[in-house]
Order: sequence, then C-alpha cells, then structure tokens
Amino acid sequence: MGTSKHVYKLPPMWEHAAADNFLYCAGVTCSNEVVLVKYSLYGPFYVFYYSLETETSRIVEIQGLGAFGGFRIDTFVDHVRTMRTGRQKILEDRQAVVERLNAGENSLQIPVDLIFEILLRLPVKSKARGRCLSKLWASILERQDFTDHYLTRSSARPQLLFAFQDRCKVFFFSAPQDDNSSLITASYHMSFPVNRVKEIYSPISGLVCVREGMKTPVTVWVICNPSTGQYFTLPRMKTRNNKCDVRSFFGYDPVEKQFKVLSMTTLAHGKRDLAIYKEHQVLTLQTGKLSWRMIECNVPHHHGINCICINGVLYYKAKNGADSSTYGKDIIVTFDVRSEKFGFIEVDKPFIPVHTLINFNAKLASVESYSFNRRSPIHLWVLDDIEKNEWSKHVYKLPASWEEVVGDADLYCVKVTASNEVVLSGYYQRSPFYVFYYSLEKETVRRVEIQGMEAFKHFQVYTFVDHVEDVKVYFRTGS
Repeated sequence: MGTSKHVYKLPPMWEHAAADNFLYCAGVTCSNEVVLVKYSLYGPFYVFYYSLETETSRIVEIQGLGAFGGFRIDTFVDHVRTMRTGRQKILEDRQAVVERLNAGENSLQIPVDLIFEILLRLPVKSKARGRCLSKLWASILERQDFTDHYLTRSSARPQLLFAFQDRCKVFFFSAPQDDNSSLITASYHMSFPVNRVKEIYSPISGLVCVREGMKTPVTVWVICNPSTGQYFTLPRMKTRNNKCDVRSFFGYDPVEKQFKVLSMTTLAHGKRDLAIYKEHQVLTLQTGKLSWRMIECNVPHHHGINCICINGVLYYKAKNGADSSTYGKDIIVTFDVRSEKFGFIEVDKPFIPVHTLINFNAKLASVESYSFNRRSPIHLWVLDDIEKNEWSKHVYKLPASWEEVVGDADLYCVKVTASNEVVLSGYYQRSPFYVFYYSLEKETVRRVEIQGMEAFKHFQVYTFVDHVEDVKVYFRTGS
C-alpha cells in the first residue's frame, strides 16, 4: 500500500489572520478546506478555513457561545441533520391541524380525551410550546388532572439532577436514574443568572429552589423548573434587622398541592450563647401576588440544616434552644407544610447520630458514615414511630469490591431510591464523573459514568435523585 505526500504553502496573510492563536485541525471538508480551531473558548471564537486548492484562508466568527468562556471546546465538521424534510412536514401538518382546531364548527373534530392522551406523551418543552399553538391545548395543559396524570407518569421514571455554578450562572442537567447501563449521557436543561449560589434545595415535585447569597445582606430565592426552563425570583423577605442569619427550607404539601418556602432569621451571635431563631416566615407559591407571612414557632431552636421533605413534613437538624437540661443538644425539628405547625424529635435519649437525613421508604432516616470506605460500614437509623420516638438501627457492610469500584473517590450520600439503593456522589466534577449505587438488599455496589458535563470539570456539583418532570409553566424562560 503506497502513500503520497502533499505540501501546501500558507498564504502571506496567514500570520495576520491567525495571529498568535494555537490551533488544531478539526477536519477537512468535502470542498477540500482544512478547518482549524482553538482548543479553548477565550474572547471572540473564530473558525479558520484554509483551501487546499486555492491556498487561501478565510475566518468565520462564531457567536452565541459566550456563556462557556474559558472552557475547552471540541469542534467537528461535516455534521448533518437527518430527516430535516420530514421534521418540516410534521411541523407544517401540526400547524394545519391547530388552525383547523381553532377554526370553528367545520374544523377537524378530535376528541378531547384523545388530545389529552397525546399531550401526555409529548416532551415537557413541547407541551410548553403547545400552549402558544392552540387555545384548546392550553386549556388542557392547565387542568389540574392533566398535571396530576403527568406527574404520576414522570414519577415512574425518576431522573438524576445535576447543578453547577459557573461565574454568574447556574446550569442544570439530568440523566436517567434507574438505567442499568454503566455509561449514560446527561441532558442539558437550562441556566439562569445568579450572583452566588448559597444553597440548592432538593427538587420537589419538579421544582427546585435556589438560595442566592449576595455580597449584601439581602437574601434572594429563585424557583426554577429545569424541565420547562422556567424560573422566577421570589419577593424579598422583610426582617427587623438586616444583619441577621437566614435559614430557609423548601417544602410541598401533597394534599393541597402547594409549594412553600420556610425562612427563619436571627441576630448574629457570639460563640458562647445560642442565637434562637426569632422570626419565622412562610411564602406560598400561588397565582397572584406573592408575599411573606409571619408565623409562630413554639420550638425554640437554632442552626437548622440538612432538610428533607417527606409526605408534606419538613425535617431538619437543629440545636435545642429551650431552657431545659437538653439545652444546646441536637434535635430534629418538624414543620407540617399544610398546617404550618412546628414540632421536634429528641435524638439525645435514645441517642441517634444525626448525620445525613434521608427519605427511606417514606420514613425519616439518618445515615451514619463519614468516609464510605471499606473499613466503615453504613449505619442507617430509621424512625419507625414518630409518636413514640422509636428508631431501628440497620448495619450494612461494604462489599469486598468496594475499593476496586469506588477507588479514592470522596463521596457523600445523596439519597436512597425507591429500589433501596443508596446513591453516592462526589463533591466536585471529575473526569470521568461517576455516580455510585449501593444496594441495601444485595450489599453490592455499581458505578455509572455520567458524560456530557465535562465542561464543568473541577466545579462543585450538586447531585439530586428522584427528580420528576412538572408541566406547569411559570414566568420566565432560562437559557
């Protein structure tokens, strides 16, 4: 097999065109043009074309990638879109059907129940666009029974949800949760501007609450729907003192189908005495004007962290602030989202190590494990009877293959799935990035590589499980 060598001279204007850009060859087009690009996205992004036939060069500036400044960029050539004509025909046919649906008495008659079923099977973002195409579709999509049906279907195929913050934006991705594959690709959903992420709360019924910590004492909350790309900012909470510590939690009442944000404030405190939360406010997500309301709390406490919402009740760790023998001891505070009443659970007697609170088969549980290594089994404490404060302890040994599968990964417990698998994730995006599943029933471990998020290497990653798609459309669309 013989080979031939071809030498092409760069034109005199090449140095002026390419300047000091460090380029690599992305490929040669069918028109015999060599495509050269930079490895990373800094400033204006150019694609350079060098013609092998005419030995001339040209430059094309690519706009619209500014959000990924500083990231490595992979460039490919000769990508084609298949079935383009078919897609156009589908869109034209759909528009024709929509026009006939809205035309009047002589329009094409499609049973509403059939349209209902068709809309159930469409992707969420297609549903959002459908609201603008047909008044009939919009009316169906706004029905509560449609939302309930779709949530039921979506709950049967929960998703992993990932969030990153880069500069002044937060980005959301999702991937199948119960996929038995060892390699899956995450799908990008949306991004929206933030100053600095303080907290991202676990998704509840399709919505995510992001607490933004700004350089000023003002606290900002943003509610987003990653599936539809919608987000909106909650009104600012009024407090008696701007120099205060703010703690917030996001909950959902499945009976009334209401989302609520609970926030507590206290004055900055010293090292000796506990600073009790003095103000407790609630905001209900509803139509119309949103506003914060003061509520009463009969459980003096402070330092609430690590919240979980189970069947309409918020649970979070705190320190007892009551004037008693257990002053300053760990407690678990409960907040009924529907009645807006507080309660607490003693964990001092019997002693329950309160580490990571999770939902275990619709019961509150605490996972006790610091490093998730082979020498430290997983201890799980489950609250079996909240009225009697009865807990059961479960110990799970890590398998012999743990070190081989997990390696030196620094992991934390995200949650336990409905199939009794503990989901473990790293704190930062690594390459490759893995999510680990530990089966409590089989005491086995498996890992799943998540691709598609390599642009956020070394960034902090927020990992969540049991994310479901919500079809409700709110106010503003993210990018």
